[in-house]
Amino acid sequence: MFFRSALFGFLVFLFSTVAAAPQRPYWHTSMVHAAWTKRDGAPAAVFDMAQDQRGMLWFTATDGIYRFDGVRFERTTAIDGNPLRSSNTSGMLAVGTALWIGYNFGGVSVFDQGKVRHYGAAEGLPERSVYRIERNGNGVMWIASSAGLYWLDGARWRHVEPEDGLPSGDFHYFTALPDGSILAYHPQGLYRSSANGHQFHLVSKDKQIEIGHLLPNGDVLAVSVDHRLYRYTPRDDKFQAVNLPGGEQPFGVFVDHRGGIWINTDDGVKLLGRDLRVQRTFLAPQNLSGKLIYSMLEDREGNVWLTTENGVDRIRESRLTAISLPPRMFSGLSVRADRNGTVWIGNYQTTGNYELHSFGLHADGSREATPLTNITATARAPDGSVWFGNAEQIWHREDGRWRSWPLPPGLRGHEVQALAMDRAGRLWVSVLRKGVHVLHEGQWQAGGGHAELAPRTAVSLYADPQGAVWIGYPGNHLALVQGDAVRQFGPEDGLAVGNVTVMDSGAGHLWVGGDQGVAVLAGGRFTALSDAAGARMNGVSGLVASSDGGLWLHGADGLIRITAPALKAALAGGGQRLRAEHFDYLDGHEGKPAQLRPLSALTEAPDGRLWYATTGSVGWIDPARIDSNPLPPAPQITALRTDLQGYFPQSGLVLPQRTTNLELDFTAAALSIPERVRFRYRLVGLESGWRDAGARRTAFYTNLSPGQYRFEVSAMNEDGVWSTTPGVLAFSITPAFTQTLWFKAMCGLVVLGALYLLYCWRLALATRRMAERMGERRRERERIARTLHDNFLQSVQTLMIFFSQVKKGLSPTDPAQKRIDAALDAADLVLNEGRSQVHELRSNTLQEELDSALAGVGQALAEQHGVRFALEVTGAPAPLREEIAAEAYAIAREAMLNAFRHANSDDVRVTLAYTRKHLVLTVADRGQGLSAEVLAAGERPGHWGLPGMRERAESVGGTLAVHSAAGAGTRIILRLPGRRAYRRGPASAIPPQ
Repeated sequence: MFFRSALFGFLVFLFSTVAAAPQRPYWHTSMVHAAWTKRDGAPAAVFDMAQDQRGMLWFTATDGIYRFDGVRFERTTAIDGNPLRSSNTSGMLAVGTALWIGYNFGGVSVFDQGKVRHYGAAEGLPERSVYRIERNGNGVMWIASSAGLYWLDGARWRHVEPEDGLPSGDFHYFTALPDGSILAYHPQGLYRSSANGHQFHLVSKDKQIEIGHLLPNGDVLAVSVDHRLYRYTPRDDKFQAVNLPGGEQPFGVFVDHRGGIWINTDDGVKLLGRDLRVQRTFLAPQNLSGKLIYSMLEDREGNVWLTTENGVDRIRESRLTAISLPPRMFSGLSVRADRNGTVWIGNYQTTGNYELHSFGLHADGSREATPLTNITATARAPDGSVWFGNAEQIWHREDGRWRSWPLPPGLRGHEVQALAMDRAGRLWVSVLRKGVHVLHEGQWQAGGGHAELAPRTAVSLYADPQGAVWIGYPGNHLALVQGDAVRQFGPEDGLAVGNVTVMDSGAGHLWVGGDQGVAVLAGGRFTALSDAAGARMNGVSGLVASSDGGLWLHGADGLIRITAPALKAALAGGGQRLRAEHFDYLDGHEGKPAQLRPLSALTEAPDGRLWYATTGSVGWIDPARIDSNPLPPAPQITALRTDLQGYFPQSGLVLPQRTTNLELDFTAAALSIPERVRFRYRLVGLESGWRDAGARRTAFYTNLSPGQYRFEVSAMNEDGVWSTTPGVLAFSITPAFTQTLWFKAMCGLVVLGALYLLYCWRLALATRRMAERMGERRRERERIARTLHDNFLQSVQTLMIFFSQVKKGLSPTDPAQKRIDAALDAADLVLNEGRSQVHELRSNTLQEELDSALAGVGQALAEQHGVRFALEVTGAPAPLREEIAAEAYAIAREAMLNAFRHANSDDVRVTLAYTRKHLVLTVADRGQGLSAEVLAAGERPGHWGLPGMRERAESVGGTLAVHSAAGAGTRIILRLPGRRAYRRGPASAIPPQ
């Protein structure tokens, strides 16, 4: 009687606890467990654990603290670059952005956003072990230590003295109550403080309470030294004994936010159900890392974490709920739901000398026995009833009654491969190695009246809502039976699913699954489908077009869900890729559906749940109640390494000179299914777009240049929720002297200087070569002058003397006198001209009197041709280089001769302009000009004046331009660089422009 009343009272308490935590329903029976041990880098014998604001788990141990992101454990003796006071840590608490750490040798440290504050003897704490850190309902920090209880008064810790009502001694544990009071556990009794102070009073001294856990409704579940459970009500300081069914006496007890009670026994941990009976057991070492539970924590995602003597364990709910099966029922499983919501679970044994009967599972959880054994095929009729078949007979279940029909003698002993009931009430049966047959009103008909269907065994059968029957075969072959017509489909119709194992229709389309993919029939052709990543959905032996308009597949890797919106969007856009959601081993899927004989591996119950069967399990999922993780992950950069050393990743980090290669580690704490967390990152300053890292948590960069950089990383959790803000690390790489802008500018100046020196060298070389050529020309001119003087002029002079002597021998009245005088006059002119040429060849003053030389030529030509001539000199004349003056004179003389002789101009003008940068010589006339053909060709046919002038100009580094038009005169412009034209001398002698 006492047990019943205590149990009833505790059930009332438990229901109130669950009601107080509506954010998550109570645990269902299907859970996923994972364990990490030292082999995985996990700590052992952890004192305490906490979860920080970014979702990261922290563990205290005797060798430091450990951080865990769901994938990697990292042991550290510093937080955010701030070292611990000791690696021997104990109590821990996360409050906001701060992490509080207690030490086994005394003291507390608070790490908060890159800063640390240590509390020790100077702040009132003894050098004794700190076991527990907690904040009460009023926000005051408390610690339990081997020296007693302490509370933080501003910047100093105060000890609770005996005069405060609390005995001295060792305090391992206390519970902070919601009203701000503290419930302290001491060998002498249970003590409670006032709500807003540190005055304690005795609550109980006879129950020897060792530890207590706060329940969601504010009560405390306490455990005594002798392993008895009590419920303590703070409102009235009352205790009530709690006796567990079966006489369980736990070593420890823990309570989660769902109101679930976990008890630690001598072989593991057990979760109690709402009736306080054991709902799930996790035993060591099979599915728990150890026997002794040190601490428990429920994270913000609803996962339960346990620490044992060997490691760390996580327990979470799976999205797929597996049911318990009878012993030895572990293969050949199938599921089929009828219109009443009963799910019939078939069993086909291929080995063993025992037979297991299939059973029905009603919507209320009760089970119903059946006469069925070794079921190889099932089908749901249009009326919602269910048909079954094996190698001996056919069964039908309708309105609670069973009927059966034996297979004909020719078919008996051959297993039924597939079943389908059409709208006419005919049951289509595919029998292994015996082809397709129809059972109607107790009569069997081979091929259903179609001779071509009788011989070949069909892998699958499906009767669609329109009355047609689809027959699936191996090798991408499908037959459609509509009335008396049979149509065949094959690869030529786009069918590429391999062996057709399953079919269903929905959203106005026929969906076909096989061992090599899934296809949809649209517009008379099949189109292969793939997921959003382009992967084929292979190995499908279960397919359901669900009542909500979506599509579910069951393949070797688990269940695949394509929602109605995703299906509609893909079909409307004509695309073949579908945004799919996968449910695999991480969601509780075990085994794989039958492939060789595709039993019914997926079915939809009237309540909307999808039931699945594999080689080792049967379970369900409710599409309307799939738990998802709405918490965006908080990415963070955890390490930065170069080729030489590692750095703590703090913003503003300055890396040394010549750093070119970087390795950055990053993570995000998504603890439920960390295997599905995805990352993307970018290095601003080098790239603008994001890089998809997948599940990788490291980034590499090479050949970086000095500069300012900002590394950003973003994370997505298992349900596609991206982080709201990226993790950021700003850093810079210091340039070496050779990488600075000044060095580059200096190098540029050096290069420019080198180019200038090269230019000067080339100019000097060209000048020297030109001087050599001019020297050779001068020597040649001197040789010609000597030849003219010594030979030609002397010969003319001799002839003149000879003719003078002849003249003397003639009579004064001889008519030849006049002819000889005329010849002597002509010879005299030739002699004068020759002497003039000799003088010109030997002249060395041309370079200094170019204007005078040009004036003399112009005036002589003007008198000879009766044309006006003018010479204009601008700028201050400067002494010219000898070779420049000679070539300029030759070019100008040729241009002037052409102007006077051929231009038919009444005016010829020569302009000589001296500037600092150039010497410009222009010869212009107002004559008939040059034709377009001559300008285009650059010369007159058979004349070499213009080509010669250009060649002379190029030989001294100048340019020659000819401007002319028919009837508009001609201008010939010679432009010579000043550095080549002028001799070295005072630059001030030449105007700037």
